[in-house]
Amino acid sequence: MADQAQFQFAAEFALFLVCVAGLALVVLRSALLTTTRSSRVLLGAGFVALGMAAFLHGSLLAGASAPIALALRAAGLSLLSVGSLSWAAGDGSRRVLWAGVAVGVVTFGLSIAGAGTAAAVTRIVEAGLFGAALVQASRRSVAARFAASAAATLLMVVLVLSVGLSAVLANSVADQAISDLDGRAVREANAIEDPLPRDLIQDSGLVARTFTGLRESSDPASPLVLPALDETGAVTDAQRTAITSLLAGFSNEVFTDVGLAYVSQSGAVVASARLGADVLPAVASSRAVVDTLAGTNGRATVEVATGRPLVLGVSRLAVKRSDGSSRPAGAVVAAVVLDRGYLASRASDDRSLSLALVGRSGTLSSAGSGASRSTVSRLASRVLAGTPGVSATAGGRFVVARPVRASTTPLFALVASRPTTAVDDVRESLYRTFFVIAFGGSILALLLAAIVGDRIGAGLRRLTRSAQAIAEGDLHARAGIHSDDEVGVLGAAFDSMAVSIEDKTEALRQAAADEARLRNRLEAVVAGMGEALIAVDENGVITDFNEAAERLLGVAAADARGRPVGAVVRLHSEEGIDLGARLVGSAETRWSELGVAAGPDGGDVPVAVTSGPLGGSDGEAVGAVLVLRDLRGEREVERMKREFLSRIGHELRTPLTPLLGYAQLLASRDVPPERARDLHRAMAAGAKRLERIVEMLEFFASIQAGRDVLRPEHLDVRPLLADVVTRRAASVNGSATELARPRVARDTPEVVGDRYWLARAVDELLDNSIKFSPDGGRVAVSARRVELAGQVYAEIAVRDAGVGMTQETVDHAFAEWAQGDESDTRAYGGLGLGLPLVQRVVERHGGLVRCDTAPGKGTRLALLLPAAGDDRESGDAQGASPAAAV
Repeated sequence: MADQAQFQFAAEFALFLVCVAGLALVVLRSALLTTTRSSRVLLGAGFVALGMAAFLHGSLLAGASAPIALALRAAGLSLLSVGSLSWAAGDGSRRVLWAGVAVGVVTFGLSIAGAGTAAAVTRIVEAGLFGAALVQASRRSVAARFAASAAATLLMVVLVLSVGLSAVLANSVADQAISDLDGRAVREANAIEDPLPRDLIQDSGLVARTFTGLRESSDPASPLVLPALDETGAVTDAQRTAITSLLAGFSNEVFTDVGLAYVSQSGAVVASARLGADVLPAVASSRAVVDTLAGTNGRATVEVATGRPLVLGVSRLAVKRSDGSSRPAGAVVAAVVLDRGYLASRASDDRSLSLALVGRSGTLSSAGSGASRSTVSRLASRVLAGTPGVSATAGGRFVVARPVRASTTPLFALVASRPTTAVDDVRESLYRTFFVIAFGGSILALLLAAIVGDRIGAGLRRLTRSAQAIAEGDLHARAGIHSDDEVGVLGAAFDSMAVSIEDKTEALRQAAADEARLRNRLEAVVAGMGEALIAVDENGVITDFNEAAERLLGVAAADARGRPVGAVVRLHSEEGIDLGARLVGSAETRWSELGVAAGPDGGDVPVAVTSGPLGGSDGEAVGAVLVLRDLRGEREVERMKREFLSRIGHELRTPLTPLLGYAQLLASRDVPPERARDLHRAMAAGAKRLERIVEMLEFFASIQAGRDVLRPEHLDVRPLLADVVTRRAASVNGSATELARPRVARDTPEVVGDRYWLARAVDELLDNSIKFSPDGGRVAVSARRVELAGQVYAEIAVRDAGVGMTQETVDHAFAEWAQGDESDTRAYGGLGLGLPLVQRVVERHGGLVRCDTAPGKGTRLALLLPAAGDDRESGDAQGASPAAAV
């Protein structure tokens, strides 16, 4: 509402100043507007009526729909319409004036309808149109033009100052009111948290000590002697009456507004004073009472029990048995119920103050006519969520919420509110004052402007024309005023300034063009860099951040610029030394360092850092340029080289050793024919293994080079699998692994593929299944027809009962050069190219690989090859490769 009032004030103030300017023009230069006396009177009366209506509404003396304001607006619009019939300032300015009248009629209707904001917008448009009409009408007179300029300047200055000051002062009053209200809310919340609980524990302790004293001093037959209570906690009528009388005496004579209750060890309320029957269940079920009866010496706490906010002080009672031992005898409770009566008593010193206690389930108690339920609930929920204090202005009231804590946790919120009438009164007084000041100031300024305008009109006209020409881009325009007075001096200075502007404008254009070309080149170079480039100023704030830096660090350039470099780039050396301090400031020398940066996923990225100083216009260091080169690719290449050399060396030595040894043995000794045949077979096996390794390396080299290595043909899956299983069966004879005959379904379709490499892929799967089935088991090969996403495939599956794999192991196994065991003492050999070869072969055939496995439950690897003749198969069996479904 405050913002709307200020907006309406600005609109009415603008219209008021325009009406004052129009009235001054009618009085001082009426010939510019009309040639008849009657029209002059009508126009003057119209501006007066509209100005008075704007004053009444803007200063909040009358509402927008008040009869007097509506009558003045209607009269003003009518008088201006009739008075402009004999308009002498030209058809253009009259059409603008009539447009302002039309907008004024729309504003009149909106005011009647109560659309305050829309009416304020159209009123600003109305004021602008009237002002434009007056400016156009005053073009024929320097004095009038000067007056119009002064009015426009005054309009802007006074309008901005008035609205700004009114907003500042009103907001200051509002802020002070909210601050006072917040201070009151803090005091009330603190009173509930402390000292009220501390006082109540002292009160309950005093009553408890009184019971103990009575036990020591009273007649053993007295009903107040606690040992007379039954061991079960039963209380006689005489005891209940005596205890109630004692509690009432304390509550009425010793304590003020404090309720007392005696709770037996069984949790029943034996007697009470100043506590209603509806409150006693909440007291008995409170956590403080339950804990005290369970053995705690006593507690002071703020609680919400059965929907009631309570402040409790609980003291434990224990009485001695005849044998000298003690037994629990219940608890004394001092309680204050934070109900409507409590809140009303707290707010009794301020009739405008309303208080409410709001819990997580709703309002617990309230006093006074407070803010709306939605506002109270919204603020309370924020406080209960952990915000220390919140405030708002809604529904004509200031509202503040503060938490009331139990320990450190917000238990419920104390919401205090007061009406905003004080701020509204201040705002209304300000608006009225500003209107009065503006009226007097406007009249005085317009009179002075008209007088001065007559004296300097001639020279100003020439200066104005020259200034307009320069403003329109004609830098060659000159005033050409030659006189000894101030106007002449001004004209000469103006011409000199025009020459200077022309020269400097040309120089600036050239400099801007040169700078633009240089910047474009630099931006192209920086954007095209493969290394991350970061520029910082002398304070270590990032000024430039290229795309490579975005990719390396995972931070957008827009988010990085303007932030300290240490908050964006987290960098340390390979020895763990933080390099953040070296990134800040303007280094005077270049430096380089190998380090580790935090990547976008939080992982470490090895980088080579180079820093150089950034020089200013005088050669001083005004920052630094940092270049970070990502070393992950180089490190990965080095790692792959090491692994490749290690593995290829191991794999080549394994078959070469028997080859060389047996060849030397055969060459140097006479070996029996039977033994020679065994040696020849071993040498042949080693040679085949070497050939297998070389073929595998050639395959991957050809794939990487983009060469075609497949020779597709129509293939029947059944004989292909039978041939592979037969060859592999010879290698498992005598082992614990059983290689079953392949099972091929009758409807298994033919495929188009390379016989050799498909057989090689199946053989690699069999090799893996046999290798990773250390305890033996059955390895089964099968084939069938499957349909996936509307496409027919021939599925070739190899299942084993081996060790199985986790999902992480599966992802790793299909990577090139990957080994299940990367150590030098691994149990299984190989280059780590088996499963990658299978995947590459299948993908080159337009198929995909599926892997179903679990640790300890074996593995099923399936090759899905497009059926021959399917329109959607991969062209020449080497088309687009779908991702392996592993």
